[in-house]
Amino acid sequence: MSQKCYKNIQIEDLRNLVKKKSPKTIFLVTGKKSFSLSGAKNFIESALKGFNFIQFNDFEENPKYEDVLSGMSLFNKHNCDLVIAIGGGSALDMAKLVNVFSANHREDYFSIVNQNATILNKGKTLIAIPTTTGTGSEATHFAVVYHDKVKYSVTNNFLLPDVVGLNYKFSLSQPSYLTACAGLDALSQAIESYWSNRSTDESKKYAKEAILLLIKFLETRVLRTTEESAMAVSHGSYLAGKAINISKTTASHAISYTFTSFFSIPHGHAVFLTLPKFIEFNSKVSNIDVNDSRGEKYVRNNIGLLCDLLGVDSATEANKLLKNLTEKIGIELSLSKLGIDNKENHQLISDNINMERLKNNPRKFNKKDLIDVFY
Repeated sequence: MSQKCYKNIQIEDLRNLVKKKSPKTIFLVTGKKSFSLSGAKNFIESALKGFNFIQFNDFEENPKYEDVLSGMSLFNKHNCDLVIAIGGGSALDMAKLVNVFSANHREDYFSIVNQNATILNKGKTLIAIPTTTGTGSEATHFAVVYHDKVKYSVTNNFLLPDVVGLNYKFSLSQPSYLTACAGLDALSQAIESYWSNRSTDESKKYAKEAILLLIKFLETRVLRTTEESAMAVSHGSYLAGKAINISKTTASHAISYTFTSFFSIPHGHAVFLTLPKFIEFNSKVSNIDVNDSRGEKYVRNNIGLLCDLLGVDSATEANKLLKNLTEKIGIELSLSKLGIDNKENHQLISDNINMERLKNNPRKFNKKDLIDVFY
C-alpha cells in the first residue's frame, strides 16, 4: 500500500484532505492532556471547523485490548466514515486497531490479536499525525496492544495509515525526558532495522538516513531545541518507522516490553537498556550462532557499516558512544539505579521475552545470553 506524507502539514492541508472525503462523521483519536498542551487541539478545531467529529481518548498510554473494543463500539455507534489520529504512538495504534476491527466483524475479536487471524477488509481512510517523535506508528502496518500485561503486535497491510502529517511544532511542549525516550526509540528502530535478518536494500536506505539524522541532532533536540534539530528528529523518526515497516525490530525490542509492562519504564528508555550492548553482542557472531541466512561474513560487515554510520571504528566504541549519548540526555541505563536489578526480576525479564522479535536478530540469542547483555 502506498502512503502520502506531508513533511510539514498545515491546517489548510488537513482541511483540504477532509473536504475531498466529505465525511458525515469523523472518528478523531487523540491523547488526553497532550492534545491541548501540544497545540494539536487548536490545530484540529481549526481544520475541522464545520465538520462533525467524535473524539475518542479513553485509553491508557499502553492501550489495552478492552480499550480497542470501547473505541470500536463508539465508532460503530456513530457510523464514522473517516479516521484522524493525532497524538503519540498509543493514539495512532489505537486508531489503526479500531479502524480495522470495525471493518472486520467477528464474534471473537481477540483472535485478530493473539492468533493474527486474517483481516479481510481495509477500513476507512486513516490520517495519522504524530505529536511525539519516535513513535514510528504513522509509518508502519502493525500496532501494539496489551492484554493481561502481555504485549501483542497486530500486523496487516491494512493497518498502514493512508496519509501522514508531520509537524515538529506538536512535539515542542513534550518534557525533555519523554523527548529523549522518543528519540532513542526512533534511533533503536533504525539501528535494529539496519541489522535485522529481514533487512532489504530499501529498508537499509531508510535506516541509514534515519541514523545519520538522529545521531547528529538528537542531543541538540533534547537539550537546546532548535528548529533545525526538531525538524531533523521528526523526519528521522518517520524514516525509522518506514525502515521497521519492512524489516521489523530485533532483540532489544524483544526484551524491552517486559520493562514497560512490569516496571513502567517508557518504551524508548526500555529499548535502550540493551541496545548499546547488542551492537557488541551481534558483532561477535560466528558460523555456529549466525541467524541471518546471508551468513556470518555479511553480518560482521554489516555491523562494520553501522559503526561507520555512527562515526566510530568498532562495536565497542559504538557501545560507548550510545551510552555517552544517553547519559548526556538524561537516560539512566543501570538496572541497579533503576531499582530492578535482582534475581527475581532477571527471571521475570527472561520469562517474558518476545520470542518472535528474537528471530529477527542476526545472531542467535537465548535467555542465558541475557547475562552477557546486562553485565
